[in-house]
Amino acid sequence: MKLNRKVIIASAFSLAAFPLWAAHALSTDWNPEQPITIGTTQIQPGQYQLKAEEGKPELQILQRNKVVATVPVHWTTLPAKAANSEILTDGNKVTEVEFGGRNQAVQINQ
Repeated sequence: MKLNRKVIIASAFSLAAFPLWAAHALSTDWNPEQPITIGTTQIQPGQYQLKAEEGKPELQILQRNKVVATVPVHWTTLPAKAANSEILTDGNKVTEVEFGGRNQAVQINQ
């Protein structure tokens, strides 16, 4: 019985500490209406989700919960929290993704 009690106590402490070591995942929906390039990947019109984990140098592009591309990024600090999530473009290339309520954004490595 002592072993089970130790396992339960250790598990409880692990769960309590989870938020301290878990990376914060950020995501936003994206619905491009025409073909567009993000990184080196050409994206066709459709419904996507963009996901990034704070501090990690990549952005995942998902369609129907399946990763269709991963692009390299670097993190920047915005002067203020973004009011809404926004995908910034230059012509037909995505250059930056801002996440609503956060002062961190990812810039796409070109």
